[in-house]
Amino acid sequence: MRLLTRLLLSHLLPLVIVVCALGLTLVSLLRITAALDDLERGELGALRREGELHRAAWTLDVSMRHGEDDCREGRAAPVIRDRIQVNADEVDAALVRIQNVSTPMKEVIEDYLSVARELLAQDVCQGLLTERIDNQREELDEHLTDLWIARLDELHEQVTEKRADARKAGGAALVGGAMVALLASLLAVSIATWLTRVVNRPLRALADSARGVGRGDFGTPVHVDGPPEFVELAGVLEQMRLQLGQLEQLKQGFLASISHELRTPLAKVREALALLQDGVVGTLDERQLDVVKIGRSACEREIRLVTTLLDLSRLRAGSPVRPRDGSSIDDVIQHAVADERPEAELRRVAIEVSAKGEAPGCHMDPILVERAIANLVRNAAAVSSAGQTVEVRRELVVGERVGAERWIRISVHDEGPGVPPEIRESVFETFVTHPVPNSGKGFGFGLGLALSREVARAHGGELLLDTTRERGATFQLWLPLAADEPHD
Repeated sequence: MRLLTRLLLSHLLPLVIVVCALGLTLVSLLRITAALDDLERGELGALRREGELHRAAWTLDVSMRHGEDDCREGRAAPVIRDRIQVNADEVDAALVRIQNVSTPMKEVIEDYLSVARELLAQDVCQGLLTERIDNQREELDEHLTDLWIARLDELHEQVTEKRADARKAGGAALVGGAMVALLASLLAVSIATWLTRVVNRPLRALADSARGVGRGDFGTPVHVDGPPEFVELAGVLEQMRLQLGQLEQLKQGFLASISHELRTPLAKVREALALLQDGVVGTLDERQLDVVKIGRSACEREIRLVTTLLDLSRLRAGSPVRPRDGSSIDDVIQHAVADERPEAELRRVAIEVSAKGEAPGCHMDPILVERAIANLVRNAAAVSSAGQTVEVRRELVVGERVGAERWIRISVHDEGPGVPPEIRESVFETFVTHPVPNSGKGFGFGLGLALSREVARAHGGELLLDTTRERGATFQLWLPLAADEPHD
């Protein structure tokens, strides 16, 4: 499945859930609206119609009350009759016009109309002042009032019932919304986890592969599982890795060939300069000897560079080291320091060596390890100023690193300006050099630290930059001790 399809699905599923939640809310609102409409069309409509009849009947009763008062005060009977007649006609018209009212209400209104017709059929004042008519009116008033109160109670019950229905619908919407929200949250977490697995894992694998290629690891194939876009990108990276690996092999082969071709003539030059310095071909004066010494020093430096290139090419090509059982690490350190001490003394830099405990015999290639330590000491002396000291410390360490139980740690510390943070990641790279401020170290080829790290890794160890000290730089060369090597 392509990444676009996965993203569309991951975005559409929450949208579907939101639509469902909106649908549930709309259904609840429709139920509430329907309940209110039923109440409006039913009880409220009936109450409105009955209220109109109640108003007409009450107006008729009020006209009869006023007529009774007028009769007692001796007002003209025709005026009273006309007023009662008008109100009685309005009640009669209301009964004809208003339908679908309750039977009790209709009967009370008709009783009011019957009393009014009885009064109109005789002398109005005589009838209004009759005790029987007055009692009938009072009974009708009480009956109409009781009936209206009952209708209001029925309306209140209906409103209460509809409100309960609306509350139930709202509660159902609330519960449904909560469930949908919970489902959406679970689905969001599931989708996030799924996308993390689908996208992040191949991206992390691609990043690790690209990082490895950037570090010069051209032997690990690039392979990822996931969307076709990532697989296609992995194929491009794999092709790049193969091409870079071929270029690296060509480069290492070229360096090895050049180094091998340079080593023989340089050895002859060194031998010739040694013969000149020893006076084999004749005695040299002091100025001639100084020139020969300068040439011999330069020749030794070039031979050391060529040897470093050969060792580095051989190690990176996968050639195995030539370890010897029982090799003394302390002797190796002493030889390495002895080789570098003369040049350090010229710079007026002291080299101090300390060893904690007696080191057992090691299974290592003493020549390569000596060159690795010499490179560290040479770099430390080069960045030191006159009067400063380079410390070389050998320790036996137990259980501080994964890969072996016991280790030999060789720390080379100088009092120079240290390694700036911006170059700590590239300080071990081949042919990458950086200026060291406030030091007399010139530009080199960037091979010393690279070779030292390759030697350490070829022995199953590591070369690390220790950044815990505030002043100077400390490089730690870790070499594992075999399990069967005695520990004194």
